[in-house]
Amino acid sequence: MKIIFLTAEPPWPLDQGDKLRNYHLLKALAAEHEVTLVTFCPPGEEKGSWQRAIAPLCRAVYPVPLGQRQMLLNVLRLPHLPVTMAARASARVVRLLRQLTQEQGFDVAYACQLKMAGYLRHCASCRRVADLTDVVSLLRRRMLRFAPSWPAKVFNGVETHRLAFWERWVARSADLVLLVSPVDAAELARIAPGARIAVLPNGVDLDCFRPLPDPGRPVLFFWGHLRYPPNADGIVWFCQEIFPAVREVLPDAELLVVGKEPPPEVVALGSLPGVKVVGYVPDLRPYLAQASLVVVPLRFGTGIRNKILEAFAAGRPVVSTPLGCEGLEVRPGVHLEVVGDPRSFAEAVIDLLRNPTRRAYLAVNARKVVEQIYNWEAIGRRLGVLVEELGAGEK
Repeated sequence: MKIIFLTAEPPWPLDQGDKLRNYHLLKALAAEHEVTLVTFCPPGEEKGSWQRAIAPLCRAVYPVPLGQRQMLLNVLRLPHLPVTMAARASARVVRLLRQLTQEQGFDVAYACQLKMAGYLRHCASCRRVADLTDVVSLLRRRMLRFAPSWPAKVFNGVETHRLAFWERWVARSADLVLLVSPVDAAELARIAPGARIAVLPNGVDLDCFRPLPDPGRPVLFFWGHLRYPPNADGIVWFCQEIFPAVREVLPDAELLVVGKEPPPEVVALGSLPGVKVVGYVPDLRPYLAQASLVVVPLRFGTGIRNKILEAFAAGRPVVSTPLGCEGLEVRPGVHLEVVGDPRSFAEAVIDLLRNPTRRAYLAVNARKVVEQIYNWEAIGRRLGVLVEELGAGEK
């Protein structure tokens, strides 16, 4: 089949969740089908280093430059759209999609995340797949309780309604909607009854993330895109409410915080005893190797946390909030520890740091679950079946 694949940014390097998902699913489709990529990119990077990783997978790549200034202007002039959709409004992309789909006869148009799903209506004579990944209106609604100010609360409230409207519109106009977790799928089914929805989870590269030896040191690790509100809120909460209690019992305990674009409140955590804010690194594995334990102290969010899957694959035990591991097929006490309040979180961390046998038990079980369910090869095969079934239908 001929597939046109739409992304909001080049799916390389693999330094955040959307890029990871988009790259691995593009790779899976390209192994069996002819894929053309249309993607936004920063001005001047149309022939950037990402092309060397992506171009060999594709029949053709069409990069469309889009800068921060234009994205801001788009948001200001399109207040009826959610911010992520408005920022990427482009007449050039509309013209390109209309031309390509009319001239080349694609079987399937595949849009990654809501920020690109609105473009599916410009793909003529194609079956349409909207890989929404998460229900972002649910994320925004959950954020309301943690908004730091009334203006932020008002913005999140308005954005929640805008997102829900367009998620409903996309779900009803697409031939298939993909989401990473049953929780998100149930929420979309609630707001868009009758939509055809399938769950396609995120995965992990089992060759890249292999089990690491336990260093046996009281070192904790947290990573993620630090500008993303759930990550920033979670690590600030952990450092303020949980980590001091850990250090009272284990004064040598350390915390490594890794991820790109840390906001000022996260950078400031580096002044706390035992906390090191590393920032962006090209490879997580050397830092995972230093840690005995991974913490996922998220208080809001949606979807599936790639950080948990990567920790599982690397043989690192995890302590998470219930929401942090939401949507995963895991059992508390078997694959990871799940705790909800600061005191219980600190106690779980202390207990695991003191108990190497327990750490090993969780690590072995966690590796098994990603091998069985959350490996990209199996997820890619599932996507192939879904797309082939869709492409076989009448356009």
